[in-house]
Amino acid sequence: MKTLTQLALALCALLSVPPSAGAADGTVLAAAAAEAAVQPGSRDWIIKAENNICGLSDASQLSNPVVVDFAVLLEATPEYKKMKDQKISATSPEGIKLNNEAVNRIAVQCESIRASNGYCSVWKEIKHKDGRAVTDVTDKVKALL
Repeated sequence: MKTLTQLALALCALLSVPPSAGAADGTVLAAAAAEAAVQPGSRDWIIKAENNICGLSDASQLSNPVVVDFAVLLEATPEYKKMKDQKISATSPEGIKLNNEAVNRIAVQCESIRASNGYCSVWKEIKHKDGRAVTDVTDKVKALL
Protein backbone atom coordinates (compact mmCIF):
# COMPACT_ATOMS: atom_id res chain seq x y z
CA MET A 1 0.00 0.00 0.00
CA LYS A 2 1.31 3.45 -0.93
CA THR A 3 1.93 6.12 1.64
CA LEU A 4 0.36 9.55 1.51
CA THR A 5 3.69 10.99 0.35
CA GLN A 6 3.92 8.50 -2.53
CA LEU A 7 0.35 9.31 -3.57
CA ALA A 8 1.05 13.03 -3.39
CA LEU A 9 4.16 12.66 -5.54
CA ALA A 10 2.26 10.56 -8.07
CA LEU A 11 -0.57 13.09 -8.23
CA CYS A 12 1.90 15.95 -8.63
CA ALA A 13 3.59 14.09 -11.47
CA LEU A 14 0.21 13.60 -13.13
CA LEU A 15 -0.65 17.30 -12.77
CA SER A 16 2.86 18.52 -13.63
CA VAL A 17 3.32 20.08 -10.17
CA PRO A 18 6.95 20.09 -9.00
CA PRO A 19 7.46 17.93 -5.90
CA SER A 20 9.31 20.81 -4.26
CA ALA A 21 5.97 22.62 -4.03
CA GLY A 22 5.26 20.80 -0.78
CA ALA A 23 4.14 17.41 -2.04
CA ALA A 24 6.73 15.59 0.05
CA ASP A 25 4.75 16.31 3.20
CA GLY A 26 1.36 15.91 1.50
CA THR A 27 0.32 19.58 1.71
CA VAL A 28 -0.16 19.87 -2.06
CA LEU A 29 -2.30 16.75 -2.26
CA ALA A 30 -5.58 18.48 -1.38
CA ALA A 31 -4.96 21.41 -3.73
CA ALA A 32 -3.91 19.13 -6.57
CA ALA A 33 -6.92 16.86 -6.04
CA ALA A 34 -9.25 19.88 -6.04
CA GLU A 35 -7.69 21.14 -9.27
CA ALA A 36 -8.13 17.72 -10.86
CA ALA A 37 -11.78 17.61 -9.75
CA VAL A 38 -12.51 21.00 -11.31
CA GLN A 39 -10.82 20.05 -14.58
CA PRO A 40 -12.16 16.63 -15.52
CA GLY A 41 -10.29 15.25 -18.51
CA SER A 42 -8.29 18.39 -19.19
CA ARG A 43 -5.61 20.58 -17.72
CA ASP A 44 -6.46 23.56 -19.91
CA TRP A 45 -10.11 24.50 -19.27
CA ILE A 46 -11.32 25.28 -15.76
CA ILE A 47 -14.98 24.31 -15.65
CA LYS A 48 -17.79 23.10 -13.44
CA ALA A 49 -20.33 20.81 -15.09
CA GLU A 50 -23.30 22.75 -13.68
CA ASN A 51 -22.17 25.86 -15.60
CA ASN A 52 -22.69 24.23 -19.01
CA ILE A 53 -25.75 25.54 -20.83
CA CYS A 54 -25.44 23.71 -24.14
CA GLY A 55 -22.93 22.04 -26.42
CA LEU A 56 -19.95 19.97 -25.34
CA SER A 57 -19.49 19.51 -21.61
CA ASP A 58 -16.28 17.44 -21.56
CA ALA A 59 -13.35 19.80 -20.97
CA SER A 60 -10.99 17.65 -23.03
CA GLN A 61 -13.19 18.15 -26.12
CA LEU A 62 -13.58 21.94 -25.94
CA SER A 63 -12.13 23.97 -28.79
CA ASN A 64 -14.14 27.19 -29.08
CA PRO A 65 -16.41 27.73 -26.05
CA VAL A 66 -18.22 30.96 -25.24
CA VAL A 67 -19.63 32.44 -22.05
CA VAL A 68 -22.82 34.35 -21.17
CA ASP A 69 -23.91 36.41 -18.18
CA PHE A 70 -26.75 34.13 -17.11
CA ALA A 71 -28.22 36.58 -14.58
CA VAL A 72 -28.55 39.27 -17.27
CA LEU A 73 -30.25 36.79 -19.60
CA LEU A 74 -32.70 35.68 -16.89
CA GLU A 75 -33.68 39.31 -16.24
CA ALA A 76 -34.31 39.76 -19.97
CA THR A 77 -36.80 36.89 -20.31
CA PRO A 78 -40.55 37.53 -20.47
CA GLU A 79 -41.00 35.01 -17.65
CA TYR A 80 -38.81 36.97 -15.23
CA LYS A 81 -40.41 40.23 -16.26
CA LYS A 82 -43.81 38.69 -15.48
CA MET A 83 -42.56 37.49 -12.08
CA LYS A 84 -41.29 40.98 -11.28
CA ASP A 85 -44.37 42.83 -12.58
CA GLN A 86 -46.86 40.56 -10.83
CA LYS A 87 -44.69 40.07 -7.71
CA ILE A 88 -44.69 36.29 -8.10
CA SER A 89 -42.45 34.56 -5.58
CA ALA A 90 -39.66 32.48 -7.13
CA THR A 91 -40.45 29.71 -4.62
CA SER A 92 -44.17 29.51 -5.44
CA PRO A 93 -45.39 26.85 -7.88
CA GLU A 94 -46.02 29.49 -10.55
CA GLY A 95 -42.62 31.09 -9.88
CA ILE A 96 -40.86 27.75 -10.23
CA LYS A 97 -42.73 27.09 -13.48
CA LEU A 98 -41.82 30.52 -14.85
CA ASN A 99 -38.18 30.08 -13.80
CA ASN A 100 -38.00 26.72 -15.60
CA GLU A 101 -39.52 28.25 -18.72
CA ALA A 102 -36.99 31.11 -18.60
CA VAL A 103 -34.05 28.70 -18.24
CA ASN A 104 -35.36 26.60 -21.14
CA ARG A 105 -35.83 29.71 -23.30
CA ILE A 106 -32.24 30.77 -22.60
CA ALA A 107 -30.90 27.29 -23.41
CA VAL A 108 -32.74 27.22 -26.74
CA GLN A 109 -31.42 30.64 -27.75
CA CYS A 110 -27.88 29.78 -26.58
CA GLU A 111 -28.01 26.64 -28.72
CA SER A 112 -29.13 28.74 -31.68
CA ILE A 113 -26.18 31.13 -31.28
CA ARG A 114 -23.78 28.23 -30.66
CA ALA A 115 -24.80 26.32 -33.77
CA SER A 116 -25.00 29.29 -36.12
CA ASN A 117 -21.59 30.69 -35.13
CA GLY A 118 -19.56 27.48 -34.87
CA TYR A 119 -18.98 27.53 -31.10
CA CYS A 120 -18.50 24.19 -29.36
CA SER A 121 -20.38 25.08 -26.17
CA VAL A 122 -21.97 27.86 -24.11
CA TRP A 123 -21.13 28.30 -20.41
CA LYS A 124 -22.27 30.42 -17.47
CA GLU A 125 -18.63 30.46 -16.34
CA ILE A 126 -15.49 29.04 -17.93
CA LYS A 127 -11.82 29.94 -17.69
CA HIS A 128 -8.67 28.82 -19.40
CA LYS A 129 -5.52 27.89 -17.54
CA ASP A 130 -3.41 30.28 -19.63
CA GLY A 131 -5.77 33.19 -18.88
CA ARG A 132 -7.01 33.71 -22.44
CA ALA A 133 -10.24 35.63 -22.88
CA VAL A 134 -13.39 33.66 -23.62
CA THR A 135 -15.84 35.29 -26.02
CA ASP A 136 -18.97 36.67 -24.34
CA VAL A 137 -22.14 36.25 -26.41
CA THR A 138 -24.62 37.61 -23.84
CA ASP A 139 -25.75 40.43 -26.13
CA LYS A 140 -26.37 38.08 -29.08
CA VAL A 141 -28.49 35.76 -26.93
CA LYS A 142 -30.30 38.65 -25.25
CA ALA A 143 -31.29 40.02 -28.67
CA LEU A 144 -33.13 36.75 -29.36
CA LEU A 145 -35.03 36.73 -26.08
